[in-house]
Amino acid sequence: MKKRILALALAAIMLMVPFTACSSSSSSTPAASASAAGTGSSSTASAEPDNSPITITVLNRVNAEIVLDDNPMLAAVAEKTGVTLEIEAPPISNYTDRLQLVMASGDLPDIIYTWEFDQNYEKWANDGLILPLDEYIEDYPNLMANISEGQWGKARVGGADGQIYAVPRPTGSASWGVISNDEWLEKLGVDMPTTPEEAYEYGKLVATQDPDGNGKNDTFLYSPYGLWADCWMIFPFLPFSLQHAASYLPDRDGEYKIKEKMDGYMPYLDFMRKMYAEGIIDPEFFTNKYYDDQTKFKQGRVALLHGGITNIPEFAAKDVPNAAEIYSFHPALKGENDEKPRNEAAAATWGGWMINADVDPEKLPRILSFLDWANSEEGFVTIAAGVQGTDYESYDLSKRELIVTAEQQENRTADVSTYMNFANAYQGQALSLANTPELNEFAMNSLTAFQAAVEQIDIPVVKCPEIDNWAAENPDIASQKEQMEVSYVVGEISKEDLEAFLNDVYFPSVADAEAAYIETMNAYKAANS
Repeated sequence: MKKRILALALAAIMLMVPFTACSSSSSSTPAASASAAGTGSSSTASAEPDNSPITITVLNRVNAEIVLDDNPMLAAVAEKTGVTLEIEAPPISNYTDRLQLVMASGDLPDIIYTWEFDQNYEKWANDGLILPLDEYIEDYPNLMANISEGQWGKARVGGADGQIYAVPRPTGSASWGVISNDEWLEKLGVDMPTTPEEAYEYGKLVATQDPDGNGKNDTFLYSPYGLWADCWMIFPFLPFSLQHAASYLPDRDGEYKIKEKMDGYMPYLDFMRKMYAEGIIDPEFFTNKYYDDQTKFKQGRVALLHGGITNIPEFAAKDVPNAAEIYSFHPALKGENDEKPRNEAAAATWGGWMINADVDPEKLPRILSFLDWANSEEGFVTIAAGVQGTDYESYDLSKRELIVTAEQQENRTADVSTYMNFANAYQGQALSLANTPELNEFAMNSLTAFQAAVEQIDIPVVKCPEIDNWAAENPDIASQKEQMEVSYVVGEISKEDLEAFLNDVYFPSVADAEAAYIETMNAYKAANS
């Protein structure tokens, strides 16, 4: 596999960077700047930062547009901290394979990115490949200030009381909803649907009334990425969870259940089956790859798209210049007995940064201090925004307003990205919602309206290894269940066939994990009631 390696040459003389205070609305974190400028050991707030030259090796999942050689943002990092980041960045599509090979080899870089706190992460921790961090992190004030207790909790291994084996990559709180093509709504003379029934009626129009005007019935309501990714359509039926995951939320009756036993499980699959049979959803949905749904939406092949607040500004900046004029962002559909649409969100992280358990003990403080700096205001802005004058014109943290020229936008594509950030949020918010004042205002208005419209459901930071690891430990049955669900939706098997599989194969296999999950959640409920 081809590797892209960057080794930035350090200047012969490194300038010491003075301490700079991190702005914070909380008076409880005045020491958050203690290591903001330096990357040395910060066991005390007044410790002199160590900015001497050092190379830290990193395995990271980076988008292909990034150019690592002579990258000005990484040069700025080296100038401010003394740290040269030597990054191996395999293609995103192959990152998981490369990560598995690296971890199996035992020859690990200093920092390894995991984009999921899954069973592999727990295995690497239990196998002693990565370093437990609990005894260190309290010495790094920016890590403690910028990463919430809930975010740290997601990195714990073995349950809520387990040890932390990675520094989480904080990101902004999720706002899950749906994006509409407003030109189609206007052409078909309907308002944006707010319930599954309204979406079904709108879907019939989209499928039969030729909203793209090409004379063919080749348009669809939406093109989901599998059955369990489009939460805007799932929320009305049952708490959201991915294919082989638990929701960690109670069913509508207040009881904790695995997804397949929730009251809305079969009604959701029945609804999808009906829409598939009537040509309302894209028949290619079960072969979609990541981002295929976005591509089809922007091509004018589907009416609605699962997404978040920032998608429309991103489209406008890249390939749909008038996106803010023709698209709108809406909350998820509303369930039959719901007063408001739901927005379910856990503590917001995008994986985290594992540290090689065999790292040189003398190097460890520099690694932790670099991650601490990356979670400071200076580090966050440097890595996420890039170099002023090259990657952006100006930045106002209080407004989260990033001003970028057309030329700078081209530079940004090669220099910076959310994949390169060691923290995707500072004080709970992203660097910016858009790259122009107009689009930023559009996004902020959309966010304000969204927050007022939804019922916010916070997913607790609870872990049940038995249920989380069940699919990895039973891959054949997990794969068969996924196939059976799709086969039912596309009409290849009957409801009786699906129910027989669940009762005879799936439920017996998952029974022990199910019992552990329900016990864990009931204990959580009792402790927090």
